[in-house]
Amino acid sequence: MKIYYALKSEFDCVYMINGTFYEKADVINYPAMSPLYVTVFPLNAVLLPYTVKLLGGRAVCNEQLAQCNEVAPEHFIVRLKERHNYVYSPAHAQAVAPERGLAPEFYRAIKSGDFAKARNLMTKELSESVDDDTLAEFFAPYCDIVENRFADLSGGFFLINKNTLKGEPFSIDVIGERISDIKEG
Repeated sequence: MKIYYALKSEFDCVYMINGTFYEKADVINYPAMSPLYVTVFPLNAVLLPYTVKLLGGRAVCNEQLAQCNEVAPEHFIVRLKERHNYVYSPAHAQAVAPERGLAPEFYRAIKSGDFAKARNLMTKELSESVDDDTLAEFFAPYCDIVENRFADLSGGFFLINKNTLKGEPFSIDVIGERISDIKEG
């Protein structure tokens, strides 16, 4: 059985994965019960390199620097965080750069309670068909949104459930740079 890891660093870097140099490391498949060692070399002198050990879809070394979210069976998104050389603290390393794009912007607007901004991102028809409470209730179980990097999985993004830390497929339909439909799955 193989596990698919989509690596996403929150900063410019290059990688060494099990001793092989990679300029980019989007999706890597690896035997499920074999350790995968990912060394991150930041391209910014303020940041320190580090290594994480992934095993069975979990970080088992430097866990505070690698956030692993299961988005489908044997599919994991691994978000690699910054490690600073002047002050290292796990709290600082938890800062994650937000995803960019229409769907993440819409998600963040709703989570922050800015329904006026969220409605500006929707078509008139969609905006009239749903109320603020329904939008807030729909996104309430989620703590984050990440881009789908797996070609074999549906949905443009995954919403990360705050209780299970697992991703659930999410996509939007766009007409004229406005959201016309919201889809789960």
